[in-house]
Amino acid sequence: MKQVVLAIALIISFQSRGQITFINDNTSWESLSRTAKKEHKLIFIHLEGNECEQCNQVATQGFNGVALKDVFQKNFIAIRSNVATENGRKLAEKFGVKGALVSLYVDADGNILNRFNGSTSHSKAYLEQAEVAIGRKGGKQLTDFEKEYKNGERSAAFLKAYILKRREVHMPASDLLDEYIGKLPVDSIVNFQIVKFIYQQGPTMDSRAYKLVQTLVPHSMIDSLYKSVPLSEAAAFNNGIIGSTLKKAIETKNQHLALQASTFTQQTYRDDFMTGNLNYRRNMIWYYQQVKDTASYFAECRYFFDQIHLLLSVDSLKRMDQAALKRNFAAQTPLGPAGEKQAVRFAPPSQQFHMELNNHAWQFYLWNNKPRDLERALMWSERSMEWHEKLRRDKNYLPLGNPAYMDTYAHLLYKLGRKDEAIEWQAKAVEAQKVTGMSWVSMEKDLNEMKAGTLKR
Repeated sequence: MKQVVLAIALIISFQSRGQITFINDNTSWESLSRTAKKEHKLIFIHLEGNECEQCNQVATQGFNGVALKDVFQKNFIAIRSNVATENGRKLAEKFGVKGALVSLYVDADGNILNRFNGSTSHSKAYLEQAEVAIGRKGGKQLTDFEKEYKNGERSAAFLKAYILKRREVHMPASDLLDEYIGKLPVDSIVNFQIVKFIYQQGPTMDSRAYKLVQTLVPHSMIDSLYKSVPLSEAAAFNNGIIGSTLKKAIETKNQHLALQASTFTQQTYRDDFMTGNLNYRRNMIWYYQQVKDTASYFAECRYFFDQIHLLLSVDSLKRMDQAALKRNFAAQTPLGPAGEKQAVRFAPPSQQFHMELNNHAWQFYLWNNKPRDLERALMWSERSMEWHEKLRRDKNYLPLGNPAYMDTYAHLLYKLGRKDEAIEWQAKAVEAQKVTGMSWVSMEKDLNEMKAGTLKR
């Protein structure tokens, strides 16, 4: 099955009343803008693709939330478009979106007021992002900053405000950050607040800003910076640097930069070599997969699963979950005189292991034609189903098993020429999918093609 996203594993909702009303998906930006101006509304744009059909189904469930209808009907013109279509591609290009599964909240002039990446069946997430966008109406917008920038405005104060505006809507600002640093006196780089501002922007590791900090700022000051903020903010510093660096490495197909980001990731786990190594390899696999370096991708996956995942037992994964839950509980902030704890959503780390086994088994199905590798991927797929069944705490959720994992297993069997077994497992996947409340059309289509012997391998 096309890759399972975390939102599916964590949040399943079966809301059916009320929904966002989407206009025709071929409606151009010019028409959207005119209508929004006429009706004094904002515009909600959800861009999706064909790579993850289940992700699109998850979004559909999220858009069916009863709480969304009034807010979106009153405040937004909404469109849902596929980036594979001409209009979807044009909308993506206009707003600088590379890829799919992005929700944009914009005004009639094309200013992005908020952005939500991915999809979720949790309707409240879309509502919360909409309320943030509504609160950002008016005032100085991105287009205003862009006009001033094009007209030559380059003061440090302006560049800082422009950076913050871009970051507010999750847009990259590395180019502006380097320009901003260039406007400051060299000795100001060692100012604590300046260093903090740089780290808050998630600079790429090859940027001028990051290199200047590493060259000029004493390590003791950087250590003090990390100690002066909550653990969540310190983690955000690291995640921002890693994320932006990996993104640039993928865009430029720069393996050296990907290695830098992965090494930095490993170093953040100073006292836990195993976890550091695990995340180093996760980053490199992601890089090779995204740049379609198949030879390196296959080699990394083989090592990754043979040397890490397949050496784990269900009991060791359970212990991992228990330890993480204990840390999660300890990190919660006491509230009230009785010291009540905040309710925090907990994602057991074990689920990432079986999701990885399934996701990369599926990728092998798509990209690899070597029987030996396909047999290996089949073993990963079988293990993912086993772990999912033994580790899930709520047995009422997916009572017939995980349909996505079954779908992967069936496709691998089919590609290996084991047609009868493939049909049996694909039939199980269809039945398991039906009880989730999500569409089973695609799975049933594959089942029929397996029976007819026409499924492309």
